[in-house]
Amino acid sequence: MARAYIDAAASKNPDMAAGAVVFKDDGTTLEFTLFFGEMDNHEAEWAALAFAVEKALEHSLGSLIVHTDSKVIADSFDRNHVKNPVFKKYFDQISQHLDKFDLFIVSWTPRGSNRRADELAKETLYRNRKG
Repeated sequence: MARAYIDAAASKNPDMAAGAVVFKDDGTTLEFTLFFGEMDNHEAEWAALAFAVEKALEHSLGSLIVHTDSKVIADSFDRNHVKNPVFKKYFDQISQHLDKFDLFIVSWTPRGSNRRADELAKETLYRNRKG
């Protein structure tokens, strides 16, 4: 069973964001990053999860435990509901793919346990930031 550690990084003035996912599966580690452009940190956390799902499917990961330091995301999947319309579009997009996984769990993880995804997201943000 693969584990995905996701995180996002964002800056103000201008609002820019990036995300990262680190997969760990049977001693193998895969790392991916994506620059999102104009986006606040809350939306970027959701975009990072959508990116992780996309990459998991590309790499045929059938079972996935996603670790995020976003309580909002973890709670949304526990409740299977999102109110915020910006976040709901990501939730709906991700939910469309869940039947492709044998198991899909989103788990809240303390920020310190998500260190590598945090580093990668920040590196990607600073490398691509304008302003």
